[in-house]
Amino acid sequence: MSKNEHIVFGKTKIEFSIDYKERKSMTIQVHPDRSVKILAPVDSPLDKVKTKIKKKAPWIIKQQDFFLSFYPLTPPRQYISGETHLYLGRQYRLKVVEQKEESVKLQGANIWVYTPSKENRRQVEKLLKDWYTQKAHYHFTILFNQLKPTIEKYNTVKPFLAQRWMKKRWGSCSPQGKILLNTELIKAPKACIEYVLVHELCHLIYPNHSQKFFRLLSYQLPGWRKVKDRLERVMV
Repeated sequence: MSKNEHIVFGKTKIEFSIDYKERKSMTIQVHPDRSVKILAPVDSPLDKVKTKIKKKAPWIIKQQDFFLSFYPLTPPRQYISGETHLYLGRQYRLKVVEQKEESVKLQGANIWVYTPSKENRRQVEKLLKDWYTQKAHYHFTILFNQLKPTIEKYNTVKPFLAQRWMKKRWGSCSPQGKILLNTELIKAPKACIEYVLVHELCHLIYPNHSQKFFRLLSYQLPGWRKVKDRLERVMV
């Protein structure tokens, strides 16, 4: 049986769900979508659960803030001429031009989208996303091939790369070695793409966010904290 509750820690409201199970101890889990789940013994009083959450509140908030950097925060675009769009960390002005043959070109400070009807915003969006997808595949592949040898030396599973558009994650890693990147990352600076790649590659060694994981991440990418902050600032 699952139950939703919350506590207030300072000015922060921490919402959580409780799963009561046949177990001896209580466990707090913070998931990548920033949700908090409590696994508690069936006879645990709610007050006891809340007391433990309050004691662990600083850690919970820290974990939620950490996962926040993996959320795409770029607001929705209208896909009309004049608005700005990101590509590899730089802002470009979108120019939509009516033309029979469809294409997308990056020239100077502009991204030009040629389409039979510039009023058809869905088609403009599709053309632009297809262009982003192609660019992402090119740049992600180059970075991945450069970085994967640093992890393969640990005799772990051989990693392979995939990408797709995602709403809530910058990247993920499977036990089978699949490194999945959000295509949206092509809008971030290369250093930020590298950070997400290294982060996920490190999960092949340590699948959790333990001290050992962060030591490995710091060894592979010493300045990762600054890059993480940059990713949070640029993708808004």
